[in-house]
Amino acid sequence: MIDFTNTADELASAGCEIAILPIGALEQHGPHLPMCTDYMVAKSVAEAVAKKLNAYLLPTLPISTSYEHKGKKGSVWMRAKTFYSVIQDIVLNLKEQGFSKVVIMLGHGGIFVSTPAIRELNADYPDLRVAKVDFLQFLGVPEMLKTLECRDNLHACEYETSLMLYLAEEMVKKDKIDGADFVPDVPRDFLNYCSIVKLSKTGVWGKPSLGTKEKGEKVFRILVDESIQYIEKIFSQTEGYFD
Repeated sequence: MIDFTNTADELASAGCEIAILPIGALEQHGPHLPMCTDYMVAKSVAEAVAKKLNAYLLPTLPISTSYEHKGKKGSVWMRAKTFYSVIQDIVLNLKEQGFSKVVIMLGHGGIFVSTPAIRELNADYPDLRVAKVDFLQFLGVPEMLKTLECRDNLHACEYETSLMLYLAEEMVKKDKIDGADFVPDVPRDFLNYCSIVKLSKTGVWGKPSLGTKEKGEKVFRILVDESIQYIEKIFSQTEGYFD
């Protein structure tokens, strides 16, 4: 795998056709998970994917759009229009360097502005293809449904708790998991109207009590495998779509 720790000469000789930009978030994750959870998940999955695809892995962006965590100290975000420009600037910079394929990997599920930003890039630059992988899109695949017991995995939940127990167990406050379960009695789109800390007394949306390290290992493998399949499908089936 080639990443930002390599030299420019090593990258030039590596034959990488794809660049991968992982994106996390800096936000509260209940009483038991660190604020860097989305960053850790995005970074780890992207590293595994980059190795398989011989891709150039960029540093994981630690901050994105996290309006829905307003009201909890430590949650930091940028405005949607700022993020829109950041993503487009990075991708177009990669294009100028000769990368015709770029993958945006989202470890945070609330970056809705990424879709129009990526769609515009694909429409405006026929010689560029940008793929978007949102990890939450894989929660409904059969193997994931067999692995996770809860169907309300949205934030600091069984899904994320399991992943962090596998990826960085030392960061998980296990003694804080009991009592953290909370599933608001509203649909997800209520986060367009108010902060999650107004909807959940623990800042959690789901059941972290169901999380285990064993589930985390399975979930991680599913995310990596599904991401690779999805990326390959995008690049093999959409060439010339906006020509």
